[in-house]
Amino acid sequence: MIRRIRLLPGLLAALSALPVTAAPRPFDPVKDVDMAVIRGVLILTLPPGVHLKRRFFKVELASVPGTVTAGSLPPTDGTDDAGDPVWHGTLRVPLAGAGLKDPVVLRITYQPCTEGKGSVCYLPQHRLLPATAAGISGGTR
Repeated sequence: MIRRIRLLPGLLAALSALPVTAAPRPFDPVKDVDMAVIRGVLILTLPPGVHLKRRFFKVELASVPGTVTAGSLPPTDGTDDAGDPVWHGTLRVPLAGAGLKDPVVLRITYQPCTEGKGSVCYLPQHRLLPATAAGISGGTR
């Protein structure tokens, strides 16, 4: 019994010297997809190991008055396990607007999926993204 007690401090010291690695934080389909409108372009940035499905992507105007249309979508850069076209990395979508007044709010619909072992496709997400009329090509204030 005495030997076990003497070994305990040494064992605790050895364990405390081991590097501590935190488990990776799970992907959050809202917080981990960055979005911004910069100079008339909607920019979505995805973390590594995540893609967006093409078929669920949509940009709509959630505020009034005016109209917003997405320009030509960039070519997809692959397909997922189901054969659906997908984008990785950063997606840039040109926007055009007419008759807009601030504040402008866009509704972005997208479906993110994680890749690799245990991959998950989340339900399509609907996010409201504030923008300015002047920041959307052809928009007015």
